[in-house]
Amino acid sequence: MKYALIGCGRISTNHIKAAMNNQLEIVAVCDVVKEHMEQVLLKHGLEQDNTIKRYTDYHQMLEENDIDLVSIATESGLHGKVALDCIKHGIHVIIEKPMAMSLKEADQVISLSEEKDVKVSACHQNRFNVAVQEMRKALESGRFGKLSHGSVHVRWNRGRGYYEQAPWRGTWAQDGGALMNQCIHGIDLLRWMMGDEVESVYGVTKQQFHDYLETEDIGMAVVKFKNGAVATIEGTTNVFPQNLEETLYLFGEKGTVKLGGKSTNNIDVWEFADETDVDKKNRGLEEVTSNVYGNGHTSLFADMIDAIENDRKPYVDAYAGRRALEMILAVYKSQKTGEIVKFPVTDFASMDMQGEF
Repeated sequence: MKYALIGCGRISTNHIKAAMNNQLEIVAVCDVVKEHMEQVLLKHGLEQDNTIKRYTDYHQMLEENDIDLVSIATESGLHGKVALDCIKHGIHVIIEKPMAMSLKEADQVISLSEEKDVKVSACHQNRFNVAVQEMRKALESGRFGKLSHGSVHVRWNRGRGYYEQAPWRGTWAQDGGALMNQCIHGIDLLRWMMGDEVESVYGVTKQQFHDYLETEDIGMAVVKFKNGAVATIEGTTNVFPQNLEETLYLFGEKGTVKLGGKSTNNIDVWEFADETDVDKKNRGLEEVTSNVYGNGHTSLFADMIDAIENDRKPYVDAYAGRRALEMILAVYKSQKTGEIVKFPVTDFASMDMQGEF
């Protein structure tokens, strides 16, 4: 399967690694900065491979090559537009989070992909974490019983050095704030585990320590789900002096699970009323990861390849990407209006927050 990468920044190494792990034929890479392409290829020993074409214009890349699958790892504000251009060429796409910066653009991606019969996977790779998969199995088999509540805490640190890596970081047009960039994976997991169907969100966001940005560095929200469960979200880049944790809690009538580690890759608490052999194995489970992005990209790529070959929906499809985006934009909208936001949300964009702080 012929593969190309658009965007060779910080996350791109995970995409190249996943492509190589899945034996994809890497035909091209694209970035507006030539050095970025060479850096990521060098990192994986591909710098001498002249069969991999380099482009600074992705339109030219799409026109000149026969490509089956593209992953999009540009600045967030371009995700939706680039995806639409790939889909118009009939190319399947993996879109880094968030899949777009507005619900309108996310809906356009979904609509066009269905019209063109193209697969789209939102890159929420933490769904493939071993700990997350074990929680999901317990949930789907009914071991939690009725859900009471859940919570996600993304307590990380991002300083000036991080934001100075690229001029688009911390802008409403191209990035969004802590919730949109750093916390979207945890928010995706929370919504997915708690039944996806949201009734309402009330949120507050602030900019406490990053006055050189446009966006929030702390966001908190209370979520009411249609199944009667409630949840809280806490996402921040203000933790001194370094990343502390990303944790996901699920509380049910017959079970309690806490996932922890740097990227929900460990099982910290695992308790169920009906004790099984699996429970002994899961207690204290730790999946070793090389960075906060975890190991899920390889599994997500494998699933996408299988979805294309067998003409099925990807495990993490475009609708999943839209649902995570909708949650964050609902928190933003609640901050902007000071009101509870009812679902569904149809008409909000990151840019609607301009001038908030």
